Amino acid sequence: MEPKDPRAETIRLLTSIDVTLKQILSVVSRSAGPAATGPRVADDADLNSKFGDEVVKFNPRDWTGTTFKDSHMSECSPEFLDMLAESYDAFAEKNIGQMTTAGKPKSEFDRRSARRARGWAARIRKVASERPSMVMDAPRSAATTGWDDSGWTDSEGF
Repeated sequence: MEPKDPRAETIRLLTSIDVTLKQILSVVSRSAGPAATGPRVADDADLNSKFGDEVVKFNPRDWTGTTFKDSHMSECSPEFLDMLAESYDAFAEKNIGQMTTAGKPKSEFDRRSARRARGWAARIRKVASERPSMVMDAPRSAATTGWDDSGWTDSEGF
């Protein structure tokens, strides 16, 4: 039996170790859930950052509503953003162990986009819930609102 090339054997062992570590990471991240991958919703600092309002590059496969492709996340409906976040989560799972040309994990970029989509969905829902209804039950007079066509009424002390 011929002796094996030590360099080839080293590369084979390192490749095997790399594959095993990626498999372990995949199992651990699935079983531990969000705690293993960080927060599931981006905070205000991230959403307000230079890159926090990402441009949507695609419509999720099951989305049947209005297209938001090429829109900023802040311009999308919360329902669309929820579905977009689920798509990015699926991409992150699929891309575990894959690297960008710059050597960074692709799954981290997908998780960040998912967090931002959830963050924008939450922010848009919050703003919508805080906004008073634009529909009035009955016309209101200046006496009840303190406002007339010329501005605030004298009854308000202004």
